[in-house]
Amino acid sequence: MYDTIQQSIEKLHETFDSTDLDVEARKIAQKLEEARYNPGDIGPLADCVFSLLLAARNRGYNVEAVFDAVNQVAEKSLNANWKKMDDGTYQAF
Repeated sequence: MYDTIQQSIEKLHETFDSTDLDVEARKIAQKLEEARYNPGDIGPLADCVFSLLLAARNRGYNVEAVFDAVNQVAEKSLNANWKKMDDGTYQAF
């Protein structure tokens, strides 16, 4: 799985003139809006992940490194105590 995704990320990284956090953040915002109105379509959410991978590539990280970091975050979250904040988000304590 990582190989196909990495190849695609590399191809797009070479193809796009400039992609960075700001560009990918705008794409993610658009895709999240699309997901809001198409709850039965997982494609926009997958596009968000893809944009995150492109932003990471722009910073020098490959797909495997990103998913290794995601795994570390997941492990930490399993042991965290969560508190709901006033703004509706949650903080780990």
